[in-house]
Amino acid sequence: MSTMPVVRVYNLGYDVATGIGELLHTTTVRHAFGMIRREVADPVELTIVEDRIVPTVLELTRELSGAWVEGAGQRSIGFSFRAVHERDHWTCAYCGRSVSKTPACEALLATVDHIVPRSRGGESSWLNLVSACKECNNRKAAKTPAEAGMNLRFEPYDPARAYRVGGQVEALPVLLAG
Repeated sequence: MSTMPVVRVYNLGYDVATGIGELLHTTTVRHAFGMIRREVADPVELTIVEDRIVPTVLELTRELSGAWVEGAGQRSIGFSFRAVHERDHWTCAYCGRSVSKTPACEALLATVDHIVPRSRGGESSWLNLVSACKECNNRKAAKTPAEAGMNLRFEPYDPARAYRVGGQVEALPVLLAG
């Protein structure tokens, strides 16, 4: 039984002919198939393993900001309230509804919530901020989620160190130079 290859994921603009592109991270074949199914990436190089055709290189279907690229070190990169919404896929962390800067109703206005409120020492950081609809943010007010009786549907994470795969956060693998 042979092992599955590591799949390289490149930003939009990967040149198949030269192999030049912005390598974002590596992933498993299973995750690669999920990315293809969700139409966030297209396979650009394939191989055969155990009579199965599997991808070895993917290219994203839309460009990912360079601020989210692996290898940026331990600093918290590309941080902004918009980046928090992007990380959380413009989804309220409390009710799961889609949020927007131009919503159909005021309740779904995109806001950013401090899990530990600023009035109680909470920082504006990747791990303390989540995307929230205006309705949930107002309901939570200056309380913790537990005090407000509201559960987070997903945990916040720092995209410099991890990425979300189908609701689970996975650490970015370390790429060896050479």
